[in-house]
Amino acid sequence: MTRPIGATAHRHRGPPSRVRALVRAFVGARAPWAVLTTAVSSLGNLLLSLTVVRLAPIDDLGRFALAFSLYVLVTGLSRTVVTEAVLAEAAVERANRPTVAAGSRRVAAVGVGCAVPLLAGGIADRSSYLILVAVALPGLLLHDYARNIGVGVGRPRPPCMREVIWTGVTALAALLGLTGVVGPSGVFGLWAGAGALLGYATALLHGHKIRPGWLLDRTGSRAAVSYGLQFLLTAGSAQLALTALGVTVGMAVVGSLSAGRTVLGPATLLVGSASSLVIPHLARVRTAAGPARRRAAVRITVVLLLATAPACLLVLLLPDHVGETVLGDNWRHAQPLLWLLALEVLFGGVAMVGFAGHRVQGAARRALLLGGVLGGLRIPMVVAGAVVWGAVGAAVALALMGLISAAAWWISYLQKTGGRTVVDSRPGGIPTPDSGTGGRRSTLSASRVSGGR
Repeated sequence: MTRPIGATAHRHRGPPSRVRALVRAFVGARAPWAVLTTAVSSLGNLLLSLTVVRLAPIDDLGRFALAFSLYVLVTGLSRTVVTEAVLAEAAVERANRPTVAAGSRRVAAVGVGCAVPLLAGGIADRSSYLILVAVALPGLLLHDYARNIGVGVGRPRPPCMREVIWTGVTALAALLGLTGVVGPSGVFGLWAGAGALLGYATALLHGHKIRPGWLLDRTGSRAAVSYGLQFLLTAGSAQLALTALGVTVGMAVVGSLSAGRTVLGPATLLVGSASSLVIPHLARVRTAAGPARRRAAVRITVVLLLATAPACLLVLLLPDHVGETVLGDNWRHAQPLLWLLALEVLFGGVAMVGFAGHRVQGAARRALLLGGVLGGLRIPMVVAGAVVWGAVGAAVALALMGLISAAAWWISYLQKTGGRTVVDSRPGGIPTPDSGTGGRRSTLSASRVSGGR
């Protein structure tokens, strides 16, 4: 039988069509855009930190580190009490614009409420960094809210483009700083101002309300307060410890730790990004026997250490002239702390795997209790170490806290997997990374109960 010519032509056009469909499905997927958005945002923040560390004296660097840390704290608080709830509700009904609009009002309320004490603290301490971040805070939170909503349940490409614009402005500010046109506080002001303007512009273009407000929903408000306190007790303890250091021992110690952590930034990013891969890896064996689950956790811990240890070692082996090129005069303050801060990074990766095991097994209460204890222990340990031995003592306390956290999470996880398999059967019992957020929510949850960033 002779085949029609059209049928043959159609058969040849089929595979390329399927390939194009596959490519379109990949390019249009949320996860790659979420990862790219996060990477561009991290690049901008790293560029800002490197520039200020290079230009600022050690006390001024401490003020920058404190202001940026408080910005991170408030951003995490806003995500916890507002953004995650909106994402959960909007994911069920994608066209739920009133929920998104109401969420922007609550974000603005969080921003204004937190900006007032930051502004007062900045004026009292004469810290231009705190004053700048307080003024820009509502807009910065609106930008973060629009980015997470866009990547999670909206259009993922525009948030990435906005991050590219913000990073471009940050690069321009860094260039102006390195050429002596503006000082380190000017670089920070350009970064904060650009982010705030993007936040306001995005909210207005999308029809979001920017006037602060909070509807009196008793159930939702109670849940928001509960999650907010949980965040402050656990993940927020890292930022609160830095604030306590600034109050008790001065900004020089905070600046020294910030300089060391800046140069270890790539290794820290590896650990922070890994949770979106660790959780699904462990989830695949969550119903297996205990020994199989433990072997899977050990294997991925070894892989994570093999990835992060060389990055830490490379920093430890940096020649002085390279370190001085990157950090300027602050290299001499950071260098004695690097091996201790590197241990903190490595122990943090080990602890993150242990925590991920708890999440996969649905051990929410155990994870919250353990994370709260570790978070409460961190602040007095770090402050006590800094009071006795200065920056080195604080770094020793951080490394020791990393070791304690790693041991605690793994001992608890081994106990959890020693008996029969018990997995929470509710939809939220096993939080795997959502494709709409590129694993970001899992990462936030991990740091929330481990006490680290």
